[in-house]
This record gives sequence, structure tokens and C-alpha cells, in this order.
Amino acid sequence: MGILLKCFGGSASTSAKQPSTSVEYLCHRFSLAELRKSTNDFHESHFLGQGRHGPAYRGSISINGQLKDIAAKRLGTRSSISSDGLTLYKNDVVFMCQLHHPNLLSLVGFCDDKNEMIVVYEHAPNGSLRGLLGSKSPTFTWKKRLEISIGVARGTQVFSEGHETLRLESVKGPKGYIAPECFGGSNVTYKCDVYSFGVVLLELICGKTLSQISEPEGRQLENTADFFQFTWSVAEKVRNLAGTGRAEGIIDEILVGHIAAECSKLYMEIAESCLSEDPNERPDMGDVEGQLERLLKLQEEADSNNASL
Repeated sequence: MGILLKCFGGSASTSAKQPSTSVEYLCHRFSLAELRKSTNDFHESHFLGQGRHGPAYRGSISINGQLKDIAAKRLGTRSSISSDGLTLYKNDVVFMCQLHHPNLLSLVGFCDDKNEMIVVYEHAPNGSLRGLLGSKSPTFTWKKRLEISIGVARGTQVFSEGHETLRLESVKGPKGYIAPECFGGSNVTYKCDVYSFGVVLLELICGKTLSQISEPEGRQLENTADFFQFTWSVAEKVRNLAGTGRAEGIIDEILVGHIAAECSKLYMEIAESCLSEDPNERPDMGDVEGQLERLLKLQEEADSNNASL
């Protein structure tokens, strides 16, 4: 599946041929004792949060003689995971260990020891974008949000360059972020990531996660069709508000008056193109990155003109 799905805690089982590369060759294999020591035996003072697949703990550990801050995510015991789940775990570790990019959080190792399954990531001291958006009052500026979107686009493009086509046997992940075609039994491509990225763009301008956006309206979104229709309705509302100076509970209020009218309009055009139901109508991530970079320059010019008045 795509990189954004994995980053948001999802996973997919495919019929594509899986890598034969040894997991141990690609990344470090930790013992359970090492991870217990680095996290003070998974003490609550080291607790980072509860993810979709298990709790995560902060630690500091030596890898090849270099001290590194890490986040250890406990997935459960080997006996509690099905054989298919174990295969998926190994394939995901192999996949993530091969991704290296400044805008991607790297998987540095794993643990399969004493019946326990753990994945070890680089520790992000500022937390995740999802966590920042999920806070009560995200305070980062519109310019910073544009810079974040460009960074995510660049990281996503690493995976998209192969233009690989996959046949999904099953898919799991957070509702709302997964492209509609993933559930239709058809072949899927990197354009699934483009769709997920469109949802992230929507969240950045709203200052909330997709589930938080739905809460004020009391919407009970249960299936893929509900999420797809709701996402589109929110996108239309934001587009209609673009440049009007009115938030109406949709656009993040701290951004009102700080987004150039043309900038917000073009931003929503990019988001809506990424959210197209037809994957063939979604743009390539390279084109999206270029459009967002031009949009950032447009906003900077507007800010400069306003400052000189």
C-alpha cells in the first residue's frame, strides 16, 4: 500500500511479490532486554501515546556505537498475532527499513524476542502532525502549514516514483484517509497516496483531524462511502469560504485574515484534485509539490506587500 497509509497507522495485504531481503540485513534487531532498559522497563514516564496497534514509549539506545532517541511501539505478543499478521509485520518492517528521506520518519529496528513484537522508530520530539492537529489549539502559522505540506509531498514522492500497481487482498487503516478504490477489489497505484494527501491538506487548513471536523455536525461516519461524501462536502465548504474572510467553524479561525485570497483558492483547487474519486484524475505528487511551492511564494509575496503598507 502507500506510504501515507502506513504513516497513519494502516496496513495492507497485497498479492504483489514481497521483498526477499533479510530483515536483519536492512535494520537493527533489538533484544527485548535492550528495549526494556532504554525505556526504563516501559515505564509510564516514558509513555508517548496509544497508537492504533499498541502503546509507544520514548527511549535512548546505542546503535552501532551512536546514541539515538527512539520510539518503541509494542504491537503485542507473537502468540496473539495471526500467521497472516506475522507475515504482514515482517513485510512492513522490510518496506519501512528501505525508506530513507529527510522528510520521512525512519524505522531503525525491530524486536521479535521472548514472544514480543516491537517496532522501533526515530523519536520525533515535536510529535506527529496528526497529534498537533488533534490538540485543542494548533498555533502554527499558515506559512508553516504550507511548508509542512511541501515536506509531506516530497516524502510521499519517494514511494510514488516506482508507479507500482498492486492488487489488494485486504486493507486496514484509519477511516477517511484510504482512497475509495482500495475497497473496490481493483488494482491500485500510488494515486492512493495522492488521495490520502488531499485529506491531509484539508486538515491543515481546517486545523483539525477529519474525525474532529465531523464532530460539530454530529455526523456518524461508519463506512467508506460516508467518509468520502463527507470529505467532499467539507472540501466544497472550504472552497466556497476561500477568500471570503469568514471561517464559519470550518477554516481554522487563527488563519482567518492571514491567507491571501488567491492563495486559499488555489490551495483548495489542489486539495480537491487530490481528492478526485477517479484515481486517473488525481495529479502526480511531483506536480503537487511544484504547485505548493509556487503557492508558498505567492503567500510570501502577499505577506511582503502587506508589511510594506
